[in-house]
Amino acid sequence: MDKSSDKIFLAAPENIGGENQFYRLEELKEHGIDVLELENQFSKLEYEASNIFKDWLRQFSTSTTLLIPDVNREIVSFYIVTQLLRTPEFREQVTQFAMLSVDGYDARADSKNLHVAYLWNDDFVNKMKERISECIWIFGCNKSSVPFCASDNPIVVKSQDNKQWLQGPRIYDEGMYVVYPLSPSIIMYCKDPVKWSFTKMFENSLTPVEFTDDMVRHENSGQIGRSYRFIFSSENNFEFAREFLKNNPDFKNYDRERY
Repeated sequence: MDKSSDKIFLAAPENIGGENQFYRLEELKEHGIDVLELENQFSKLEYEASNIFKDWLRQFSTSTTLLIPDVNREIVSFYIVTQLLRTPEFREQVTQFAMLSVDGYDARADSKNLHVAYLWNDDFVNKMKERISECIWIFGCNKSSVPFCASDNPIVVKSQDNKQWLQGPRIYDEGMYVVYPLSPSIIMYCKDPVKWSFTKMFENSLTPVEFTDDMVRHENSGQIGRSYRFIFSSENNFEFAREFLKNNPDFKNYDRERY
């Protein structure tokens, strides 16, 4: 669903959330580097993460606990960080922030370079990866009549009090937790290890919480509100999305003000 136009369309899984040439960097040519080098790096990471997620879903079909080798935890932590940073939503956020922060600078014209500066900042990315890896990873199983949906900004961050979907990749906020729907029925949470230490007993496991329809819709509201433009569902039913956007019309506009 395109939330800006309210149009619904079919999309193959491999095409979900994609945008042609989004990471194409022409300036790499003069250094003899493929202009799609960044995209190629993402593709490799996506392939590795996809295989891990398939294995997790297979494990959850017969067990409530996952076996996650350290190498897989590192890959998934890196994947989560890149998914937080690589989206059109994050590019829009850093562009608008630069527009507010630097007088006389055409941030809109330089938005791709601004974005890539974050993506290729090893220190910045690695610190975020360490933060995610240190979190408590917990999973939920949805057996309600409503599937988890996803979006073109699929990993969202929530405040400790559960009241606010946080703007931007604010993974260092005290008590925050990351929310990522892995499938229509399985969702992943990465929780601040200090404030959520009491949940350590559920590390790498399904919680005993039984999701109601309303609880799933609440999780879906984060995908709808924090998406850049597109919302994805395994079912051809976007009535909740439409109702949410009717009550929160600012979220329909992908060029809305973020700050």
